[in-house]
Amino acid sequence: MTEHTNTPELRFPEFKEKWEFQELGNLAQFSKGKLLSKKDLNISGIPCILYGELYTRYGAILNKVYSKTDSKKNSLVFSKKNQILIPSSGETDIDIATATAINTDLKIAIGGDLNIITPINSDGRFISLYINGKGKHNLAKYAQGKSVVHLYNSDIKKLKFYLPSNNSEQQKIGDFFSKLDQQIELEEKKLELLEQQKRGYMQQIFSQHFRFKDENENKYEKWRKIKLANILKERKTYLSKSSDVAHATLSTEGIYLKNERYDRDFLVKDKNKKYKVSFKDDICYNPANLKFGVITRNDIGKVIFSPIYITFEVNQNYNPLFIEMMLTRWDFINKVRKFEEGTVYERMAVKPEDFLSYETYIPCLEEQEKIGNFFNDLDKFIEKQSNKIELLKKRKRGFLQKMFV
Repeated sequence: MTEHTNTPELRFPEFKEKWEFQELGNLAQFSKGKLLSKKDLNISGIPCILYGELYTRYGAILNKVYSKTDSKKNSLVFSKKNQILIPSSGETDIDIATATAINTDLKIAIGGDLNIITPINSDGRFISLYINGKGKHNLAKYAQGKSVVHLYNSDIKKLKFYLPSNNSEQQKIGDFFSKLDQQIELEEKKLELLEQQKRGYMQQIFSQHFRFKDENENKYEKWRKIKLANILKERKTYLSKSSDVAHATLSTEGIYLKNERYDRDFLVKDKNKKYKVSFKDDICYNPANLKFGVITRNDIGKVIFSPIYITFEVNQNYNPLFIEMMLTRWDFINKVRKFEEGTVYERMAVKPEDFLSYETYIPCLEEQEKIGNFFNDLDKFIEKQSNKIELLKKRKRGFLQKMFV
């Protein structure tokens, strides 16, 4: 906020008026949706919104709807363009302080547990953007309850904030963020398409329906059946944490270095505890969490991690990139899970000796290298697209901070 003027740091140049401090109750009318639950959803019918979708599917501005219901029209409450939806129940005060502005003329059935705010003259997108940004904590303080928190229209009315006195400025801000959201959505669709293409290539290549060819355009020899024990060898080298080697951990996202925030080693009473050593291009997995996809290639370098993890050295006659793609597929993971042992689901694990006993088909080294490089290049392209989306979202967060008071 610029000093003494109650205006934002970043503003469209044609607007000069001061912003007004208003109470939401003076700017809108308030109502509620009617009860709709997951059991009322259908693959066809009337477009609808359930309160839970405000947390999972929708942002500050809604341009399209994902769910439908076959409930009778006369039992439903329908939306109007420019209305704002706020959940009336949630898990935490911060979670519940979220809003979605209806930016479509489509008549949408509004589910129960949703507060409906209908602006009289203001732009609903502007109000929703404020609530999801600078106003989030201001609205959260009105939430009531402990195990389940609630937001009532009678309290939402009390929300006070600055907004442009000129509706044209509100609309221009709403238009700006609508276009930015559309750009983000477009890039997310591109990312989704790339990921779908990767899954398709994986299916085609590992089912051998698609084969790479050599420099003479001839197919390589047939894939041969082999035990993983002929490809991988378990490493059993240990070091203490006091060594100069970086400390890493595994997750469904891969392998990454620990930082102080996530380092739980202060809970370890044994100061002489030894950590397992892993090297670049090793295949690493968590025996108990393999079912969740915790298997990856070490793309960092020499690290230490928990001794509960398994790390395999890849035989030099095989391509680590290919081996990674082969072993991180859900098709492979689900097959190797036949070796799981344990009575409690969370602790059911695949031992390394059982893992290595699994038999699979594998191409010659030259074809492995082509497949590995192909997917490595594709992953880089996917990562570039993902970074582009994150940059757009970061820009949006910056604009939300600078364009509101």
